[in-house]
Formats: sequence, C-alpha cells, structure tokens
Amino acid sequence: MSNRYIFFDADDTLWENEMFFRKAEDRFVDLMSGFAPENEIREALARAQEDNIPVFGYGSKTYLIGMADCASGICGEKFDNIIYKGICGIIRDLVQHELHVIDGVRETLEQLQSRNWRLAVATKGDLREQTGKFRASGLERYFHHIEVMENKDERNYTEMARKLDIKPEDIIMIGNSVKSDIVPVINIGGVAIHVPHEIVWEHEKMDMPVSEKVFEAENIREIPKFLNEIRDLAQ
Repeated sequence: MSNRYIFFDADDTLWENEMFFRKAEDRFVDLMSGFAPENEIREALARAQEDNIPVFGYGSKTYLIGMADCASGICGEKFDNIIYKGICGIIRDLVQHELHVIDGVRETLEQLQSRNWRLAVATKGDLREQTGKFRASGLERYFHHIEVMENKDERNYTEMARKLDIKPEDIIMIGNSVKSDIVPVINIGGVAIHVPHEIVWEHEKMDMPVSEKVFEAENIREIPKFLNEIRDLAQ
C-alpha cells in the first residue's frame, strides 16, 4: 500500500451525534404539538430535510431551515415569531451541546498511532461545524488530516485520495453508515470496516453490500485486529 492511511468517519463513529438530533426532533414535535399529530410532524420534517439537503448540504443549519419550512407548512398564517424563536433555541442547543467521544475511541486511536498508521478524519457537512466538533473532541493530536466533504460519494472519496496522493484502492474507511462510509469506498476499490451505532439516521440507511472488502466490527475497539486481514487482502 502506498501510504498507511486509515480514515475515520466522525459523527457516531468518533463521537455521539444522532442522539442529539433525535432530542432536537422531539423538542420540535412538542413545539408543534398544538398544530398537528406527532406522526404528521415527524413525516413533514423528514420530507423537508430530504428536500433541503441537496440544496444546503448537511448539518444543523439545514435542520434549522427544514424545521422552519415544516412549521410554516403546518401552521400557515399562525407561524409567528414565537415558533421561529422556539426553533432557533432548539438548533442553538443542538449546536452547543457537550461533545461526547464514544467509548473506546481514544484507546483505539492510541493503538493505531503507535503502529505508525497515518490517521485521518473523513466526514461531511458544514466545514465550520465539523471542524469545531473535531477541535472540541480533544482528538486532534491523533490525526494527520481532516477532510470535510460536501457529500460522501465515489467522486468525493476519489478527490480526497488524489489530494492526499494515494490510490482510491488504498483507502481504508471506518464508519457507521453503510450509505456514506461503506458502499462508495468499496465501489472505488477501497476497503471499509463497518462499526455499527445503535441509532441510525433514516437518510443513511442502506443494505450492506456483499464484498470481501467489507469487514464487520462489533465496536471501535475491534479495529486493530482487522488490520492483518486487510494487509493480506491488499497483497
């Protein structure tokens, strides 16, 4: 392999993320509870998010726009400053929540760093938001590079490989999302290790592909034991 890089997804692989979005959604449902049934609110919010992601990308700002669009559609002329301020408060708390590094992450990064692997973060979303979480995590010292992509598809991964002067097939990607961390990487010839998280965003759900280049870990602590298998696969 040309360079000994291992790439880690960030949200729900290195630190908790989706749980805070779920709590924000629950608060939004409570805010809107006087205007529509819970299931209608959740479905309308999900539709608004899917409509806005291709335009505004990923992250809390898009969630703010999605909540405003959803509330406007449900409330009509009753959409007022109180509702808007309520939405802004939900998003402000979402952005400012205390960051929780997932159990076992630091120990795993220590092991990999001691074996002279170059560690990098490969994530997607708003640049300021993602780099802010990265700094707040206290994990900066383990990583050689952070790449914040607009999306995580074959084109984005190929561009990342070119930027770091490695071949796409030399990518080893670790993450919880089959759609973003697994499928596009193996489609360009790389290797992926799936580390499941108990909460999966509906937008990221996809069936796991059958491939000798996909490895299934039970948790982040199992990553080091897969490296010999991956080396054998690359030879």
